[in-house]
Amino acid sequence: MKIQTRLTLLLIAVSAVVITAAGIFTALSLDAYFTSRIALELSTQTRQVDYLLRTAVPEGGSYSMLTQLAGAGGFRLTLIDRTGIVLFDSEVASDRLATLENHLNRPEVLMAAREGAGSDTRHSATIGKDLFYLATRIDAPLPSSSGFQQAAYLRLAIPLTAVQEVQKEISSKILITSFLILLLVTALAFFLSRRLAQPIEDMAATAQRIQAGQLDQRIAVRSNDELGRLAASLNSMVDTLNADITKLRKLEQVRSEFLGNVSHELRTPIFAIQGMLETLLGGAIDDKEVNASFVESALRNTERLNSLLADLIEISSIESGEMKMSFRYFPVKAFLESVVTEMLPGAARKDIALTLNEIPPDLEVLGDKERLRQVMVNLIDNAVKYSEPRRSVSVRAERAGTGVTISVADTGFGIPAEDIPRIFERFYRVDRERSREAGGTGLGLAIVKHIVEAHGGRVAVESAAGKGSTFSFSLPAA
Repeated sequence: MKIQTRLTLLLIAVSAVVITAAGIFTALSLDAYFTSRIALELSTQTRQVDYLLRTAVPEGGSYSMLTQLAGAGGFRLTLIDRTGIVLFDSEVASDRLATLENHLNRPEVLMAAREGAGSDTRHSATIGKDLFYLATRIDAPLPSSSGFQQAAYLRLAIPLTAVQEVQKEISSKILITSFLILLLVTALAFFLSRRLAQPIEDMAATAQRIQAGQLDQRIAVRSNDELGRLAASLNSMVDTLNADITKLRKLEQVRSEFLGNVSHELRTPIFAIQGMLETLLGGAIDDKEVNASFVESALRNTERLNSLLADLIEISSIESGEMKMSFRYFPVKAFLESVVTEMLPGAARKDIALTLNEIPPDLEVLGDKERLRQVMVNLIDNAVKYSEPRRSVSVRAERAGTGVTISVADTGFGIPAEDIPRIFERFYRVDRERSREAGGTGLGLAIVKHIVEAHGGRVAVESAAGKGSTFSFSLPAA
């Protein structure tokens, strides 16, 4: 069942219950109202009859006078003695009074005996009508002139025929009005349920289209209520999903490129080694002029494979979160001096001047010393590799605000501006041939970037083709 149908039926059912309850309450209220009005009128008439019996009844003419009085007033008048014997009844001839039942046990009489006045509604077998009875106790005896000095209870009764007709007419009008209201409520329920259900149905339809892959679909936000907020939330979720899918596609592309690059980087030295070994096995192993150079070349390619695999393991460990950091405060001066000293022989072989600026001995930074050693070795090694002989590479450390900025500057080939945003990508090379000749794996700067970011920093690059490059990053100072 559609949500619109359920809402419509629910609203109609609730309205029907409310209208029915209201009709029943109105009918009961009207019944109570008419009953109280009749009781009030009969109470007034009872006092009038009592007064007439005491003051205006002529000698010997009380029975016919009271009968005429009751007829003119439109009520039934009955006088009853203490034992329940009927002394007078305006609807019964005097000679038939003896045939009437004893009235002592009538509900209104019993109540009048206890409380002074009592009422009851029932069908009268005597006259064959539904009557409302009101009886009052006569505390002071009537005068003997009335002929009813033994009367203990004065009872008036009025036929309910007129009242029942009025009630029936009112009930009929209530029923018709309730039916018309229910029709109006049904129309209103249909309108409201459609208005409430339409946005939900639209959401469901849009969600199905999104599920089918139409990620450009969006739900119209038509209000600021719960449905409007839900629509906005769903749209936001789809936007996030779109972004996530874009990221996944990009990651898939990066993964594909990575696998391709790894395959290419591994294939080159493997093919070289394979070719050299095949040549040696083909007879060159006995040629003293070439066998040693072939073995040396195979060894260099093996070393290159080893470096490549080591870097791959390193970057995989960093990106998977397996690499644990051990942060400590340590002196910058002693740290950089040891790194520069380690790198001096390599720089000297290329006739590169590697220098370190003056650093205060008490200057300390917070970081993982061994991981930062990897960063400095990679940056200095790159600076030396991509610089021509008789150039210089300088390492500096300076206080900058609450931190320390460490930089490596060279006067080498430099990096074109269009390549700078991509140099930290895995296997990205500005000049592939020169990079391979220099012995790089293409992963050094990616490792540098990850380690620096794990320290909460960022690697900055300033470079221009033919003018050299400066790589720098900051660490918290003690």
